[in-house]
Amino acid sequence: MALRWLTMLTDVIPAKYRFGHWNRLLAVLAFGDRLPVVGPVAVAPAVVDAVKPDFVGARLSCMILAGDLDTGGVETVVAALAPGLSSIGFDVEVVCSTGGAAERRLRETGVHVSLLPHDQVGSHIALRQPDVIQLHRLDPTLIETLGPWWSRTVPVLHAMESYLTGDVWDHVGALLRDAPSSIAVSESVRDYFEQKTGTTPHVVENGVPPVGTLDGPQRAAARAAVGRALGTVFEDGDIVVLGLQRFSDQKNPAGLVDAFLLAAEQDPRLHLVVAGAPNSWLEIRRADIIRRRHANGDRVHFLGDSDSTALFQGSDVFALDSFSEGGPIAAVEAVAHGLPIVVTDVGFARELVDACRPHGVLITRANEDFGERSMARQRRKLRQSNRQAFADGILQITRAADAPRHPQLPERFTESAMIHRHAEVLRSVSGWRQPPRRVIL
Repeated sequence: MALRWLTMLTDVIPAKYRFGHWNRLLAVLAFGDRLPVVGPVAVAPAVVDAVKPDFVGARLSCMILAGDLDTGGVETVVAALAPGLSSIGFDVEVVCSTGGAAERRLRETGVHVSLLPHDQVGSHIALRQPDVIQLHRLDPTLIETLGPWWSRTVPVLHAMESYLTGDVWDHVGALLRDAPSSIAVSESVRDYFEQKTGTTPHVVENGVPPVGTLDGPQRAAARAAVGRALGTVFEDGDIVVLGLQRFSDQKNPAGLVDAFLLAAEQDPRLHLVVAGAPNSWLEIRRADIIRRRHANGDRVHFLGDSDSTALFQGSDVFALDSFSEGGPIAAVEAVAHGLPIVVTDVGFARELVDACRPHGVLITRANEDFGERSMARQRRKLRQSNRQAFADGILQITRAADAPRHPQLPERFTESAMIHRHAEVLRSVSGWRQPPRRVIL
């Protein structure tokens, strides 16, 4: 009951406080606990999706405004875009307000990273004078400080920004109308912003590198590492369902656990591993209460922010019961690793499932729309509206879990395709034109 009241209180707190001060206050729910984590496992490396140089002409300077740069889908995209664009004719600088794992990876690849508070970004742009700017966070302070450079800014829209206030939407609309172009990571995000602002962004789906096929011993090593972190041993016949996501309101870990436990009543082989950054300890406690109250709760396991490659290699199925996504990059990574997927109809999930059939199942999301009230209503329900459908989807997809893995990543969801399509938009708005090739007769 206490968690229910905390959930209701959380839902009425404005977003600017909820995702900062309020979640830090709710960290008291950790009670000193720390979720175990899985580190890298020495197995076959991923096949590098090398971006082949295809550029002739002068290099362009591009400043990528990333906001917070730690862990998550936006950070994964930025960490791929910056070195990728650098390899095909761009001088890239990443500007972020806080750093973390993604920032360290960028520095290791030789990308120039600057740490600056949002209100100092404007003076930094005036000093650097980049040819084009990519904005990856619709932060009100960033948008305001970018005012003089809107005409050279390309916003990248990663999510349904349901938590923005009316005043902020006015500024976002003005930015998108003044910007020479914008990019949405899925058709759903494009349609959402088109309805909100009257502008039509280009669609460039998030992409990941393809992955090589693992043999049996390599998969066993990864699975054993996951089991050790959890203090358990997975039997040979067990099916490990992976929910790789942040513990947050939007990702709906409680709904995933509840639907999984319904499926687990029908299949004793099933185990669920939910892994990700503990953004909200309230969401962890809500999911924990559900597993503790169920007879099969010992088949549900929680991990902190762990090595994603080890998790994909040690699992059999990927599941995402999210309320809202722009472009669920973890689902694309799962497909790249050869995992069958069961996902709610968010972001480009429908297109991804269509591209990887019969190894994908699409489930109607619990919320009717992407508004705060619709998501809050489902969060507070004892049983979410898509619970049975998602449980049935897990049971359906487990039949594919027994088949040998043959990773086949659709070309439109590759990292190379994403980088080249971003480059095309950036070159078009900067006035760049590839010079005609000289023909000697």
